[in-house]
Amino acid sequence: QTRAEFEANRSLTDEKKIKKSLKHAVNVEDVIRRYVVQAPRSEEKDNTYSIKFTSEHALRDGHPILIKSSLQKNKPAED
Repeated sequence: QTRAEFEANRSLTDEKKIKKSLKHAVNVEDVIRRYVVQAPRSEEKDNTYSIKFTSEHALRDGHPILIKSSLQKNKPAED
C-alpha cells in the first residue's frame, strides 16, 4: 500500500499537496519507529519471542504495551 501511494503521488506538482504528503510520510515513519518491533521466535523455548526495545519505542512515553497473540488465548495472565 505504501509503495502504491508513493507511485500515485510521484508526479505531484502542487506544493500544498506535496507538503501534505511529506507530513503524512513523517507521521507514518514515527508510528512505525515507536510502535512496531521485530520479535523473532526463540530457538530454545517454545512459544517464546525475543523483543529488543530501543530508546525510540513508546516505552519512554509511559504508554502501556499490549501483547496479543493467538498463543496466549487460553493461558492465564502472568504478573
